[in-house]
Amino acid sequence: MNCQKVGRLILSLRKEKNMTQKDLADLMNISDKTISKWERGLGCPDVSLLSELSKSLGVNIEKILLGELDPNEENRGNIVYAEA
Repeated sequence: MNCQKVGRLILSLRKEKNMTQKDLADLMNISDKTISKWERGLGCPDVSLLSELSKSLGVNIEKILLGELDPNEENRGNIVYAEA
């Protein structure tokens, strides 16, 4: 997991939702300093926080771990649907 990429994605998604670091931290019951640390690439979210982070940002956990979204793929929460 590349903490720099993960951090940039978290920052981008948070701003897209017009949330402050404090807003996101409050949703997750953690410190806004923790969000800041992630966004600066100085650490990555603990596995125990990924589910809540995923819900808060509206993106599946796999995308968070990869640190990128595929612009051609429709994001449908934590379930990826394959076209038949």
